[in-house]
This record gives sequence, C-alpha cells and structure tokens, in this order.
Amino acid sequence: MAEATRSASITDEIASQAAFNAEAVLKLRNAVRKSPAERQALLARLAALADADLPKEEKSLREAAYNWITGHLDAAEAALKGSSSALAKLVRGGIALERGQHDEAISELQAAQALSPAVSVELAAAWRGKGQPDEGLKVLAKTENANAADSGWWLQKGWCAEAFGQQETACDAYEKALELDPQNPQAAFRLAYLLDLRGEDARAVELYRKVAGQGTAFVNAMLNLGLLYEDRDEVDNAIACFKDAMKVDPGNRRAALYLRNAVESLDMYYDEAQRKEHDRLEAVLRIAINDFELSVRSRNCLAKMNVRTLGDLVRKTEPELLAYKNFGETSLREIRSLLESKGLRLGMQRDEEERKVRTQRLRLGGGDNPILAKPAATLELSVRSRKCMQRLAIDTIGDLLDKTEADLLATKNFGQTSLNEVKAKLSELGLTLKASD
Repeated sequence: MAEATRSASITDEIASQAAFNAEAVLKLRNAVRKSPAERQALLARLAALADADLPKEEKSLREAAYNWITGHLDAAEAALKGSSSALAKLVRGGIALERGQHDEAISELQAAQALSPAVSVELAAAWRGKGQPDEGLKVLAKTENANAADSGWWLQKGWCAEAFGQQETACDAYEKALELDPQNPQAAFRLAYLLDLRGEDARAVELYRKVAGQGTAFVNAMLNLGLLYEDRDEVDNAIACFKDAMKVDPGNRRAALYLRNAVESLDMYYDEAQRKEHDRLEAVLRIAINDFELSVRSRNCLAKMNVRTLGDLVRKTEPELLAYKNFGETSLREIRSLLESKGLRLGMQRDEEERKVRTQRLRLGGGDNPILAKPAATLELSVRSRKCMQRLAIDTIGDLLDKTEADLLATKNFGQTSLNEVKAKLSELGLTLKASD
C-alpha cells in the first residue's frame, strides 16, 4: 500500500505543476508505464479536468496528453482539434506512433524536437518502428550529452541497436538504463529477452519477474518467464505464469496454447530406460582407445588412422581396417573382441547414418530434395517447438524428418499441441515424420 501511495503522489505532483510542458508530459507517461497506481492517479486527474480553472488551450492540451498516456487515442486526438502548438505536435506524434503511423509520427516529432532533448527518444522510436533503426541511432547520438542520465534514452538506444543487429551494444544500453532506473520495465524486458536467447536463464528469470504482471504490454514477459520455468522443470510455476497471462489478456492464443501444453506435460509419457541407454552408449563411445590393453601393432595402426575413441573405431569397417598396412586378421579379431565386450561392432555408426539417408529418400520418393537442406527455422515454429529442435540437435528439415512422434514427445516440455504444430507445418510441404519401428 505504501508503494502505491508513493507512486500515485509522483503523478499528482507532476500533473499539478503550473508549467505543463514536454518534460512534464513525458515524465507523466514514464510514471504511468511503471505502475497501475500511477495510471489510476492520472485517470482521476483526467476526470477532474472539466472543473479545473485553467485556460482553454492548456486544458485541451492536458486532456489530450492524459488521454494519450492512458491509451484513449481517439479522445486525445479530438482534444487536440485546432491546436498547432509544438506541444500539440508532440502529443500528435505520440498518438501516431501508438497507431503505427510512423511517417506521420516522424513528421510531428521532428517539428516538436526543439521542446526538449527528451523528444529525441520518441523520434528514435518512430524511426525504429518504420524499420530504419540506423536513423533512430543518429537522432539519439545528437542528444547523448543532454540525455546521459535519462533511462528512457538508454532504453531507446538499446532498442534501436537491437533492431539494427547490434546485440552487445543493446545489452550494454539496457544495463545502463536499469542502472539509472532499476524499475524501468521495458529495459528489463528487452534485456531479459536477449539473455534468454543466449541461455543466461537465471538473470533472464530475475528480469522477467520485474515486469511480469504489469499489464497487457508485458504479457510476453509472463509467457517467456513461463517457458524458462518449464526449462527448469518448474512446471507448476510455468502454469501459474500462463494463467496470469490469460487473466490479463484472455484472448491471447499463445498463452492458451502454452498453458494447454504445460498441463499436458504433467502426464506426458517419457521412456526413462531409453534415455539411460542412449546416455550409456554415448559415454561408451567417448572412451579413449588408450584405455584398453591392445597389442602394439593394433595400437599403432589405429593411431595412424586417427582413431582415438571407440566412437571413431565403430565408424570404420572391417575391409577398411584390413586394407591398412600391417593390420591383419589377428588385429581384427582383437578389435572385434574389444567392441563385443562393450556391445559394439565395426561399421555400426556408418550403417546408422546410411539408414537415415535411405529412410529420408524413401520418404520423399527418391532423389535429392532441396527441402531437406533448408534450416528447420524456416518452418516458423513456436518458441517451445524451436527449443525442442535445439535439444535434439535438429538443424535442417531433413534432420526433423528422421524423428518419430515418440522421439519428439520424449523431449522435455514437448507435448501433443507442439507435435500437432510440427506435423501441420510438415504437411504443408507434403512431408511427414518418420514412422515408428
């Protein structure tokens, strides 16, 4: 309660100032973005405007600004009718930006730039929205000294740099924005998103928690936080996040899909024995040849063939070994005996690779198919499905076609909803997953 009172008093203080200028407008918007209590305070100010003893022009500007900040864009635009002041242009630019009318936003904000260095932040956002983040960075560079202590300026710099493909610069800018204002929700979300992509889950979770639940603008934070919880096997926490997202935005299809998938994963069948056998085999194949007591001749021949582990050895066939100088039947029997003791055989790795190639060709009706070489990312799968592809080391569509439904369902956090999505995407290309043996 103390926090809500403190937040509300900031809005009341700014709104009650005699000087209503660009600085006041942008500070109000920043305050409302951070806290629902701020929004309620501003709505109360908006309701009281009708009885306020203010000049008509200023009352109209305040009405427009308050409506813009609280998301009532039509009412804001109506209040600005007939006004051509620089402050009116700032608000009009903000309205156009909210509506995605970037050319109009740029025009209005350029005309309002002289009001305050802070307007450059809005103008940079408009350039970024238009798909020209490099222009946004140029705008910001011109006011860097004036905005060095402005968290919003650093946020926008990070956003433009991220859109321009400069992720390191973006992360540094978001960190600076949070250093100046630890409660900047947009900076926390953008930084969390980039750290999430890099696999820095602990910090990403911490940052997502800062913004989850702060309104419809940050529903994505709840969804991403839920997915991270799933990756950490905290399915109950993930379900709670997805439910919270649906409370804020009941019509959000992604939230509904993730929630359904998370609930399904609680009862998902997982072949623990199969996983353990796979892990055991991988561990055996990594054993070094030097760990075994082989004859000097066999050891020397294998070293010259660059066979260092059992995995390297099972890639070789009997004819290949016998064709090597000084490698005879005696050495071959020795190698066979060694591999049999570990449940392995010569040529098994190559046989498996050839089997995969044959299966793909049969499935596609023979011949080379360029679709096989396409990245799996071209299927435009959901985040959850893409993470499954990463866990299974699936880089191309051809790799995916070598998996069965059971293979995918055995992957952590991959349920029937995700499977249906994958099958639908493949069906559009006339492809199917590998049939179960």
